[in-house]
Amino acid sequence: MNASSMEHVMQQLSATTDLAERRRIAKEIIEEITTPAMASKAVSLAKESLEDALKDCQTGELGTYLDVNDPEQVVALIEIVHRCLGTGGDLSGIIIPIARLHHLDRKESEKTDTELYLQYRAAALLDALLAAEIPFPDEAVQLILVAGKRYVKDQATEQYICSIHWRLADSGINISGAIPSLVTIFKNGETSELVQYSLLALWAAVRQGYFDTPIPDSDLSYQVWLKHLISSGTYKLKKKDEPNQLGIISCLIEMVRTYPELKGLAAEYLEQCKIREPKRPTTDYQHDLNHYFSLCRE
Repeated sequence: MNASSMEHVMQQLSATTDLAERRRIAKEIIEEITTPAMASKAVSLAKESLEDALKDCQTGELGTYLDVNDPEQVVALIEIVHRCLGTGGDLSGIIIPIARLHHLDRKESEKTDTELYLQYRAAALLDALLAAEIPFPDEAVQLILVAGKRYVKDQATEQYICSIHWRLADSGINISGAIPSLVTIFKNGETSELVQYSLLALWAAVRQGYFDTPIPDSDLSYQVWLKHLISSGTYKLKKKDEPNQLGIISCLIEMVRTYPELKGLAAEYLEQCKIREPKRPTTDYQHDLNHYFSLCRE
C-alpha cells in the first residue's frame, strides 16, 4: 500500500457505518504501517479524520468531551494511531485530542460499552506516549489532572490512569489533586495491578514532595492522606500473598524518612496489625521490614 492507497482506504474507513467492515479496514491499515514514512502518513490522515469526527462534539466542565457522534470510528482511529507510535510516527499533534477523549465527561453508568472502550483505548495510548517520553503540552496535562479526580468504572482503564499519574509524577508534574483517588484505589485493591500502579504513583508523589501541596480552599495540605496511606499499606503487609509487599514496604520507608513525625504512628500500625520484626532476615522484603522497624524506633 502506497501513500495514495492509504488515503483512499482511510476515506473508506470514515465513510462506512458497518462495524465489521470498519474493523476490517482498520486492520488492513494497521498491517500496512511498517515504516516511519507510512506511520507519518497514517498519523496525518488519522488526525484529519479524528478532527472531522469531533468537530461538532461538545466538551464538559473538565475540558474533555461529553460524548462523540461515532465512537466506533474514533476507536478505530485511536488504534491506528497507537500502531504508528511503535513505527516511528510523530504523534505530538494528536496528544490534546486524545487527552480530551480519555474520560468522557458524563456519569460512567450513562456510557455505552463502546464509549467505555473508547476511554480505555485513549488512556492506553496516553500511557504509551508517556512511556515513550514524548513531551505533553500543558493543556493535555491539565486535562488529565482534572479528569483524574473522577471515578472510572472499568478496572483496566483505571489501571492506565494510575500508570499515567505515576509517569507524570516521575517527570516532575504535581499530581497532588489525584492523591485522594489514588489512595482510595490503593486501599480498595480490587486487583494487584491497581494496587501496584496506584502505589507507584503515590510513591512518586512522596519522593517529589507533592503531599506538601495545600488543598484548595483549605488550611490543610495533602499530608492528611499520609495516615490513610500508612494504615492501608501496613494492613496489606499482613497478607502473606500480597504480590506488592516489597514495593509497599519501600514506599513506607520513604514516607517515614520524608516525614519523621509519622514514625510513632507507623509503629502503632505495625503493632495493631501484629506484624513481627524479622530476627534473621533472609529475603529483600524481610531486610526492608527490619529497616522499617529500626526507622520507626529512632
